[in-house]
This record gives sequence, C-alpha cells and structure tokens, in this order.
Amino acid sequence: MNNTLVDRIVSILSYYTFGIFSIIWIIFANVTKKRISPFLSFNLYQAIFVSVCLAVISLIYSIAINFISVIPFIGNLAKAFDLFFNQTPLYFTFSVSGLLVTILTTYLAIMSLLGKKPYLPVVSDIITSNFGG
Repeated sequence: MNNTLVDRIVSILSYYTFGIFSIIWIIFANVTKKRISPFLSFNLYQAIFVSVCLAVISLIYSIAINFISVIPFIGNLAKAFDLFFNQTPLYFTFSVSGLLVTILTTYLAIMSLLGKKPYLPVVSDIITSNFGG
C-alpha cells in the first residue's frame, strides 16, 4: 500500500467536507488529465456516497417525524424524541445525531490518514463493486 501523503490529505478533506472536496478533486483531475490512484478513488466516491446517504436519511427522518407528529399520543413522543435526538446539546454543542456523524467522519478520516481503506459494511461493498479499489 503505497499511498502518498497528498492522497491521504485529499481523502481526509473529502470526508470532512462531506464530498464537496471530492467533487472538486475529481473535476480537477479530469481537467488536468491526472490519474487518480485506486485508494484515492475509493475514498472520494465513498465520501460522496456517505454524504448522499446522510442527506437521504435526514430527509426521510424529517418527513417521518412530520407525519407521525399529527398522531395524538405517539406524535408527542415523536416530537420529544426528535427534540432530544437532534436539538438537545449532549456534549458541548453536539446533539446525539451530530455526535454520531462526527464520530463516523472522524473514523473515516483517521483510517484514510493511516493509509487504509475505511470499511463501512454496506457502503464500502457498493463502492468497491462499482468503482473498483
């Protein structure tokens, strides 16, 4: 595994910017005709895929909470759960959901810094089968 420092740094930046830096780097590599290493390609596409998955989960969650909130007794429980899970600071200013996302991105970034491909059970298998790596 001969991953350059630039590949590792780009991987870390792509995870912490939730895929935005990945898209910029892919466009930059295509414009300059630079070849992207398999390690970097895996991390770039995984960062994009993880950010899209988090956005879809957030959208589905908010739609579900809005539908459930009109049910008399269960709606109050759903609102209380949403208030605790997404809006109540648990650790400094992090809510439970924010803390989980921060832990996930930190795991992905640390594994990239070490030069290893971070493994997420379903996501990494999808990225490997579609984009190689």
